[in-house]
Amino acid sequence: MEHKTIRREFRILIGIGILFLLLIYGKTMIHSAGSVLGFFRAFIIGIALAFILNRPHEAIRKGLMKRGQLGKRAANYLAVLMVYLLIAAVIAALFGVIIPQIAASVRLFKQNFGAYVGNLQMELDTMAQLLHLKPIDMSSVVEWINSSLMQFNDTTGTLVETVVTATGTAVHMVATTLIAIVFSIYLLAGKQRILNQTSRLFRAYLPESVYAYLRYVKQITVNCFENYIVGQGMEAVILGTLCLIGMEILRLEYAGLVSIVVAVTAIIPVLGAYLGGAVAFVLLFMVSPMKAGIFLIFFILLQQVENKLIYPRVVGGRIGLSGIWVLLAITVGTELGGIVGTIFGVPVTSVIYTLLKDGVKKREQQKKQAQPAAVPENEQKNRNPV
Repeated sequence: MEHKTIRREFRILIGIGILFLLLIYGKTMIHSAGSVLGFFRAFIIGIALAFILNRPHEAIRKGLMKRGQLGKRAANYLAVLMVYLLIAAVIAALFGVIIPQIAASVRLFKQNFGAYVGNLQMELDTMAQLLHLKPIDMSSVVEWINSSLMQFNDTTGTLVETVVTATGTAVHMVATTLIAIVFSIYLLAGKQRILNQTSRLFRAYLPESVYAYLRYVKQITVNCFENYIVGQGMEAVILGTLCLIGMEILRLEYAGLVSIVVAVTAIIPVLGAYLGGAVAFVLLFMVSPMKAGIFLIFFILLQQVENKLIYPRVVGGRIGLSGIWVLLAITVGTELGGIVGTIFGVPVTSVIYTLLKDGVKKREQQKKQAQPAAVPENEQKNRNPV
């Protein structure tokens, strides 16, 4: 018994030490791991792509098999082809419609920027006079926005060239993309065989208890990440679409740009949509404070619809975290991994939270079972007569 207690306390000390090291050197360790994983970038992208496409692939495959006209293997390969054709259509729509609209909106904003700044400065001066404050100087803000706008290229070709240059050479980018796509196709088409082979390997070389626990951790991880991606993705698309429709009805400027910003930021749970709304409000306030006020009222109503109707039905309890844990996950994830940490900090925290919650429940049940059953009072009197 004493030996077990020492082992348990030793494991607790090791866990505390690892947590302490992660808190102090977490960012350095993540950056070092990122440098090493950079050599396997194409395969990591392929795994991520296959993971994201797994659920639509399964839905298409099951739909094809229900018709009974195709065999299992043919349905699997046809589902892979259909899901990639769907992705190709989405990318074509992205580059053919959305990106040009963003470019046009930014160019329009750049052309009218001087008038917008004049309107904003006039409104701020009026507010300062009413509140008996010193005039607010916008020169530094204007200088920063001007320098940011100067970095924007007028044509989509230049934008693509900039992205290619930032990623590396065009050949390296194309090669990485092709390898990632081929690897993801291989994973989707043969995932059952790969999973069976991996399961046999681990079962052969690991103790049964360790193998069972790893399977449990794998299932929790897959569920948390799938629920997060599906739930937040659907919510972002719905919220962005409703924002676009509402702004078009209200005849507000930059409806497409604002809706895309709201949709992209909505991927971040709880705080994301509010960040997008704040950016949109500042943008519209420069155009017209009245229209910014109209947008603010509309966005508050949209958030109420989202919180009461969309979020409970689309996301619901998929994430499995309360607001305070989501905020902690976003803060720590952003500090450790930047924008990637902001997005994936929530599902990682959800995995850890679920494992800890299940572990606590299991230990509580074990302690209850280990406790001796309570003896009724009348039986105690019979056993110990006075």
